[in-house]
Amino acid sequence: MVHLTEDERIWLQVNYPQLNYDEERSIINGTFPINHTYRGCTIKDKFEILIPLWQMRNRNEYPVVFNTDGRINNIAKRKKIDCIDLHIGENKRLCLGLPERFEEYYPSGFDIQTFCKHLSEHLYWVSYFERYNKEPWPAELHGNCAKIEFLIEKQEIEGLRKLYKQITGRGIAKQKLRNYLCSAKLTNSLKNKLFKYERCNKNSI
Repeated sequence: MVHLTEDERIWLQVNYPQLNYDEERSIINGTFPINHTYRGCTIKDKFEILIPLWQMRNRNEYPVVFNTDGRINNIAKRKKIDCIDLHIGENKRLCLGLPERFEEYYPSGFDIQTFCKHLSEHLYWVSYFERYNKEPWPAELHGNCAKIEFLIEKQEIEGLRKLYKQITGRGIAKQKLRNYLCSAKLTNSLKNKLFKYERCNKNSI
């Protein structure tokens, strides 16, 4: 279980007075306002959230965040797109990022200030999409597609081999993977092949 430190509690109260922190249960809930600017476009908005910090095993993982009033799910419904395309599940839980990329967002582990900045950017993306029907920047992929992209980016041969077999049902030699990763053209070919398999697997469920 993760609890906010005294300094974090004070910072949260000063900077986000519409959020309540239940110290005993280690839960944050209330209205989360955003006032974020990207490439000259400022958006002010607010979202109702619930963050059960007690569900975190430690500070080396994303907290669980729910959009309690279902607004983001309703945006998806109104725009006739899948909820996951707005980075939220049917259960109103936000998808904050690929677990393997946690350290990119939190190089020193979870802290409330970094988290609020991350959440503000995340919700800005949603709010921008709601208003303009397009994404302000390319979003992170989901599920195995996100893992594929990450493993290729990091040149993690062994992890990629395991995922390749999981997705295609067939093994692949390490040297063949290395050959794929030695040129941009072959890398894109591998990525597209695995993305295609992954879409086919989902469609067959």
